[in-house]
Amino acid sequence: MLNQKKTLLCRKCILPVFGLVIVAAGIWLFQRSSFGPEGIRNVLLISIDTCRADYLGCYGYQDKTTPNIDSVAKQSIVFENVISPAPLTLPAHASMLTGTIPPYHGVHDNFDYWLDDSHVTLAEILKGHGFATGAVVSAFVLDSKFGISQGFDSYYHDFGEEPAGGRADERKGQETSNLAVQWLEKHKTDRFFLFVHYYDPHAPYLPPEPFASRFADNLYAGEIAYTDYCIEQVIKKLKELGLLDSTLVVITSDHGEMLGEHGEDGHGYFIYQSAIEVPLIVKMPGQNKPKEIKEVVGLVDIVPTICSMVGVQPPPQAQGIDLSPYFAQEGPASEERHIYAESLLGTKYNVNSLLGLVTNRWKYIQTTRPELYDAVEDPQESNNLMDKQPQRAHLMREQLREILDKTIGENQSPSKAKLDSESIKRLESLGYVSGKVSESFEFDQSREDPKDSIGFHSSNLKLASLIHQKKYGQAKILCHELLSQRPDYYGVYTNLSRIAFAEDDKEKAEMYTLKSLQLNPDQIGLHNGIGMMLAKQGRYDKAIWHLTESVRVNPNQVGPRFAMATIFEKQERLDEAVKCYADVLVVSPQSAEAHNNLSSVLARQAKYEEAIEHSTRALEINPNLPEAYYNLGNIVFQQGDFEKAIAQYEKALLLRPDWEQARMNLMIAKSRKEEQ
Repeated sequence: MLNQKKTLLCRKCILPVFGLVIVAAGIWLFQRSSFGPEGIRNVLLISIDTCRADYLGCYGYQDKTTPNIDSVAKQSIVFENVISPAPLTLPAHASMLTGTIPPYHGVHDNFDYWLDDSHVTLAEILKGHGFATGAVVSAFVLDSKFGISQGFDSYYHDFGEEPAGGRADERKGQETSNLAVQWLEKHKTDRFFLFVHYYDPHAPYLPPEPFASRFADNLYAGEIAYTDYCIEQVIKKLKELGLLDSTLVVITSDHGEMLGEHGEDGHGYFIYQSAIEVPLIVKMPGQNKPKEIKEVVGLVDIVPTICSMVGVQPPPQAQGIDLSPYFAQEGPASEERHIYAESLLGTKYNVNSLLGLVTNRWKYIQTTRPELYDAVEDPQESNNLMDKQPQRAHLMREQLREILDKTIGENQSPSKAKLDSESIKRLESLGYVSGKVSESFEFDQSREDPKDSIGFHSSNLKLASLIHQKKYGQAKILCHELLSQRPDYYGVYTNLSRIAFAEDDKEKAEMYTLKSLQLNPDQIGLHNGIGMMLAKQGRYDKAIWHLTESVRVNPNQVGPRFAMATIFEKQERLDEAVKCYADVLVVSPQSAEAHNNLSSVLARQAKYEEAIEHSTRALEINPNLPEAYYNLGNIVFQQGDFEKAIAQYEKALLLRPDWEQARMNLMIAKSRKEEQ
């Protein structure tokens, strides 16, 4: 059953009816009597990351990218006008799995956010009604630490290690399908909900053969074709297990890709249709004919629709609607829908946000220079009609303001996450721009328009790629070009400091780090980097200051606390070292290294009993930690128990045979034992 706090109909869960949401009880009751849950035992939700709708054959693409999805679409409901609430993976999936828009669930970026557990996910709802729940995700951006895993019995988010060492940050579609197929085999007798996320169409576009050769002129299309091939394996498994005719299959995407339109190569910055229009294909058991729905719908509609189709009351906090009435008739009788979309990415450069509404025909974007487009007559969004249709623009602007007024502040749960340095690096490695967005939803037209900064944003992304490829010479040239445009953008100084660290130019590393921190003092990666460098130089007081600042920004880090403890040990400030290790154990109580290091410091203070407790605990957590045996040997040696010391040194040497200090201590212990 759901956690009690999630089932209470608190004030924040009961949203007033407004343009975005019109859900009548009569519609739900009609759907129940007409369709009911008969025949639907299982649910498969497939999300293709970064997939434009118009690159699928069933949406008109001519180059046969998706024969397998097209085959499913021939027996499905195909929604032709589907809007994502944000062109970023984490916010869009938060909406996809809760049925709420970003101003409500509070997740606005891939950095520094997580889906708070006060929000009810589709997995939690279905698990509460007896479904086995599983998920296979394919990129670190959907790691369980970001809250998307709520309600899943199993959540496959470990991508193993890179061949050259270090953590992998994504998996290829073939591995994703393999894991999904294994999960289906294991749960074939259960009533289940399986969520499968493919990441392959996300840049860089590197499809495997034969897709790389076949789509050599359009590798993005090749990635979608490869993903289609992988999806077919999951559908095939459902058929083999005899489950396809009892499974509700939903295929969609989190967002699209601009591919150079409006000056943006990727996604995240603009909310034009190429970035937010996604596929939505719903295959019901027993359906053998296609049906196309032209009315505008949103990713927020997935949760209430699935709930309704399996016989579960849609959650009251969902801001989408149940789409199942479309399956039998033209659709629910309602007012014109206004689907919300946003991008706050530009605020990282101190420019304005983009807040939008999409209807069946019109698209309004609120920013410094607002935009209004006729989606029917101008699908490329090249002709801004603000001057020609001021009254329509005014009405949509007021509708947008009403939606924001009724969602922002309704949910008071925390959604900000404090990431450690490793998580930041892993997200950056996926091509995302770090930094904090501004959650200002005021219609401030005095700030710079994002349209005027797309060139800077594109160059900033290129800079990150050059640094990742270790092309430092080109990267430094680009850095100085960017500084000539925005001398107060801290991110350029951050990248210059990273280059200097990589080139071991300590003077410039310190100079650029301090300049970046002056502009943005809350960068834990820079505080940690400069702190480590200063410690190696013996400049301990400054090192401690930076490491302390890093912990202030994110108290859940262990790395800087280990570093500070090491410095305190060198300075014989043992009480402070003890406190650092104790603080590590508050954050990470299963850290064998922290227990062992704390034991070593306590022994130096002649607190042998406490020291033995922590060494013993370290070995309980990790019996293969040679340093813990060595440390325990030193403690009992100091207590005069040479026989026990010999045993501990020997265990340490079994695990680390080339450890000369342990071998020397063993010889001394044996000699002292013989003297007794």
